[in-house]
Amino acid sequence: MPMVTAETVKQVLRDLYGYEISDADAHSIARGAGAMLTLAGHLGSIGIAGIEPPFGYPVLLAEATRTSKNKS
Repeated sequence: MPMVTAETVKQVLRDLYGYEISDADAHSIARGAGAMLTLAGHLGSIGIAGIEPPFGYPVLLAEATRTSKNKS
């Protein structure tokens, strides 16, 4: 699993957003980020090539069409 440290999390949040968080929160975020980075490396092997991103244009268009039909 990629190593994301609590110190890195705290520094990024401080430098980019001016946020200060507790050590416990930073450790929790670091564990979650490390797990997500590990899983992201395997996305190509699970056969999701035909799935649109959740906010891709075709999905948004289909949702708008569906929503407008419900109002009629």
